[in-house]
Amino acid sequence: MTTYRLVIITFVAAALSMPALESAFGQQAVFAKVKARSNRSDIDRRLVDKEADLVFDDRARKLTVRSAAFPLDIAYDSVEAITFEVTTHMRGGIMSELFTEGISGMPSVNDYWFLITYRTSLGGMKAYLLEVSRDSSKAMMDKAVAVFGDKVKIASFLEVSDSVDKDGLPDVKSKHDLKIDKNQHPIPEIRPDKALVVVVCPPVAARYSGKGNQVKVHANDRVIAVNTLGTYSFAYLDPGNYRLASQSENANGMQITLEAGRDYYFLQDTLTGFLKARTALTRHTKELVLYELNGAYYANWTRKK
Repeated sequence: MTTYRLVIITFVAAALSMPALESAFGQQAVFAKVKARSNRSDIDRRLVDKEADLVFDDRARKLTVRSAAFPLDIAYDSVEAITFEVTTHMRGGIMSELFTEGISGMPSVNDYWFLITYRTSLGGMKAYLLEVSRDSSKAMMDKAVAVFGDKVKIASFLEVSDSVDKDGLPDVKSKHDLKIDKNQHPIPEIRPDKALVVVVCPPVAARYSGKGNQVKVHANDRVIAVNTLGTYSFAYLDPGNYRLASQSENANGMQITLEAGRDYYFLQDTLTGFLKARTALTRHTKELVLYELNGAYYANWTRKK
């Protein structure tokens, strides 16, 4: 049985509680200074964040993202789903560059993701990702629920990440070669007799893609995936009970039961370390992880003999 739950939001906050700018008649809500996250260009798949405003226009029944780089203008009726998720990673910017030179003690930050899935005019499906500040996340969820009802969901999983004894991992001393493949971009497919595990390691910023130390994923007694910042890996495992652990300076993971014919999606979140980055393994929705995977390079890794 799946342990993945999507919890439907059932509350709607009063309009006066929203830190959004609304018209006098309450027909338009504007959430300023969100970040639109999209591929840098058609030929550069790396994901970049650009400042934007999100507008709910009730009178025109349109959802708009005002962004010079990644604009969006869609009808309410074309929205299929809106999903909220939270991730944690090392802070970006100039301080993260200082960190790579050996300064530790950097705080981590939370990302509140607002993933819009919508139908295009040609009948296809597309996704659009926004990063929302913590201060405005609840108000935005309230407004989304008021407009879209049970199409709005919060991603929630039963598995909880926790610290793992790195020295207790049987394969902790294994060595691997890792080549960043910027040309091939394989998309994993489900196999009926195996469990599919997909892991993406988002970079702190696009310029760090393909850089940094190796971050391994262990499944019980062996390494099944190796990433670095801005790459992804995937593996097929026999069904059963596993301890999945992401290993860098530390190790972090969870107990999970994997079923044949099912797929499981994870992020290797990057956190502040001392000599190299720390890591946390968190489970997420297929939609969010595949969005990040689309902007990542393939990690072509092999085990050293």
